[in-house]
Amino acid sequence: MLELMIPMVETMSEAAVLLDRGTVVACSPMARHYLPHLRTGLPAPDCLPQARGAVGGLFSAGLSAYSYTLSPLGQAQLLIFRPAPQTAITDTQLDGALRQLRQFMGEFLMELPQQPGPEGAPFRKSFYRLFRLLGNLEYLHQPDRPISRGPLDLAGLCHQIVQQAAPLLAQGGIELDYDCPDTSLIIPGDPVLLQRMILELIANSARAARGGSIHLRLRHQGGKALLTLSDTGAPPTQRQLAAMLQQDADQNIPAPGAGAGLGLPIVRRIVAAHQGAMLVEWGQGSPSTLISLPTGPLEPRTTLGTPTACRDGGLSPLLTALADVLPAEAFELAELD
Repeated sequence: MLELMIPMVETMSEAAVLLDRGTVVACSPMARHYLPHLRTGLPAPDCLPQARGAVGGLFSAGLSAYSYTLSPLGQAQLLIFRPAPQTAITDTQLDGALRQLRQFMGEFLMELPQQPGPEGAPFRKSFYRLFRLLGNLEYLHQPDRPISRGPLDLAGLCHQIVQQAAPLLAQGGIELDYDCPDTSLIIPGDPVLLQRMILELIANSARAARGGSIHLRLRHQGGKALLTLSDTGAPPTQRQLAAMLQQDADQNIPAPGAGAGLGLPIVRRIVAAHQGAMLVEWGQGSPSTLISLPTGPLEPRTTLGTPTACRDGGLSPLLTALADVLPAEAFELAELD
């Protein structure tokens, strides 16, 4: 059967890859166009999904995202994928909007009292949400810049984030747990960007879990750090799936209670900056996200570290990243500078 499939796959007009136990057996011209590093007879690139059974989802290669379906063919698998559509806005329009948003936020602070307390908690939550949205837009809008590639203890970073985020999420009835068989896992990476990546993933899962639990897993496998985030949320609706694929028939207007749809693009960009790969997979339950990051090469003369509890513009990065999913009570003692 496998021999019969090879000529068919090689002549398909869609991007298609035939996989056999992790090896590329055949691929179409369009697949090579999107992924020039595909080679028959060699192991499949890390970015390609290889789960067992019929699944669908998203994977990223560099800064590009693709939606895919993966179908079993005996011991082999047929992967068909296509670019996930992207929306566009001119640089001039976005620059003007971001400048106005910064101005409006300054005006809000001038008019409203900033003393901590329960009375102002709902406003502080809203302000943190606005600050997060603005920061996400600015990050996606800015050109790629060099990042820190010093040795970083990713296991220590994950442990630190979970220790800080779990009590906050518990106030909203969400349980966050972390599992890693290693006490440390050293990779070359930017601590601030990777902290942001993990918090964005947690925020997305918290929105889906809605009173359930979130599971963060980290393991070392074959020269890669594999970070998996899953939750007990329900499977995505058709509209949620369309929004994830940026194919929303309602012109990408988020549904009530949904985010702005910037979380996964930000994660994808950070992963690409670290020469990693991202895979979003859905089946019977809520989508799970797998991040693969290289564990080398490491700079031999730099200092190992994990990020400290820094503040961005006077605001807590932790509260900023989780602002959409935390209850207002979590912001009673939050400051606005």
